[in-house]
Amino acid sequence: MDYDLLLQTILDIGEEMVVAGAEVNRVEDSIERMCMAYGCDRVNAFIIVSNMQVTVQTPEGKIITQIRYVIRHDVNFDRLDYLNDLSRYVTGNTPDVEEMKRKLEEVMNRPKQSPLLGMFGAICAASGFTVFFGGTVLDAVAAGIMAVLIVLSRDAIATQERNQLVLHFIVSLIAGIVAIILVRMEIGTHPELIMMGGIMLLIPGIAMTNAVRDMLTGDTASGLLRLANALLAAAAIACGFALSIVVLGGAL
Repeated sequence: MDYDLLLQTILDIGEEMVVAGAEVNRVEDSIERMCMAYGCDRVNAFIIVSNMQVTVQTPEGKIITQIRYVIRHDVNFDRLDYLNDLSRYVTGNTPDVEEMKRKLEEVMNRPKQSPLLGMFGAICAASGFTVFFGGTVLDAVAAGIMAVLIVLSRDAIATQERNQLVLHFIVSLIAGIVAIILVRMEIGTHPELIMMGGIMLLIPGIAMTNAVRDMLTGDTASGLLRLANALLAAAAIACGFALSIVVLGGAL
């Protein structure tokens, strides 16, 4: 068996688990179990949010080390569920590499959530939080309009800009300007509450939750890295909305 190709394929599964939002200790355990199922000894896996390092000793005594740099992050718990099932299948059935690749491709090609459904959820969330914080019905309508523009601008900018800090800053700046303009058009009366509804769509709540979860499970390095990324993203969002207030401050 080509253990170099086997380890590469197992790392492909592990990488997609990390990208989908899995706990790093869960990914480490899954990789170790999959490697040991194929007879590998002394499997050592070290994973943080942006880096994966795995060293195995094959049954023939050969030492193999592979390092993977993870640059994508796309939380998808539906995909993660199927990736977990795939890791268990590999552990229990030890399929050949080609079958592993085929099943991984099937998981990655599963139908994605409808963009319209995601936009509807964003409208409901932004409008709901605006009312929750004390906004009026008109404020909720304005927040819904802003939510549509947030989703559209985020999807459009994400295709050109991979830096999450820049992405969050630009989208929040656009959202803040839209909120103030809508108030000036008399669609809504409280721009600060409309902005708060929009902020709830952008704030990295899942990332912060995952950071705390990792630290509680003993993965301090990964948890601190996730937390630092989440706090920087939150700061970029705050700066974007603050700049919109500075640019169009007459509305507040």
